[in-house]
Amino acid sequence: MSKYRSDQSRFLQVGNLQIYLNRYSAFKENKIILLLNNIIAVSFCILISSCGYVIEGSNPVLPNDAKSLSVLPIQNRTFKAGLETDLAEQLKGLLQSNSSVKLLSSGQADLRLSVTLFNLELPSSGLSKDQISTGTKAVLKGKAILEDRRTGNSVWEEKMIQVKIAESEGNQIENASSLTLSGNIRELINRFAQKLYDRIFTNF
Repeated sequence: MSKYRSDQSRFLQVGNLQIYLNRYSAFKENKIILLLNNIIAVSFCILISSCGYVIEGSNPVLPNDAKSLSVLPIQNRTFKAGLETDLAEQLKGLLQSNSSVKLLSSGQADLRLSVTLFNLELPSSGLSKDQISTGTKAVLKGKAILEDRRTGNSVWEEKMIQVKIAESEGNQIENASSLTLSGNIRELINRFAQKLYDRIFTNF
């Protein structure tokens, strides 16, 4: 009888040891997986920050260790009056939502942004038959230069910034405005402002 109990006790000990080893093995595997996940996450964050991508809802910093920015009066060379005022308003709103940026006058800011709108294409003016046939409703083109006032050098220059509205997107967004701009043109301005904002903080 005592031999049976002894054998049973040894069997239980071996079973408990096996359970412990299994749990330890699982814990070790989970720890390795957790470590790998942390390494991947950190690497991803470093890659994102080094490439200058802008994450929506974040407060990205200006290039060249700058703290302040000035938006010079926007030049409007299109046939539609008022585009420059609406674009300045939209861009200012985006920049003011970023707590890492100070908007200052051109003589005080570290960086200066100059923007020129040079072409607005609509079905009644500018759009080609091919564009109209493919559903394009409106196109806005412009250029921009970001200059470092401290050094006098250009941080970047974009000679062609373009946004457009397709047939399927027409009049999706109608924002209230003191300006008499159509829904499509208003949406073009919103998109152009967002594209400028993203480009300001993208410095590869």
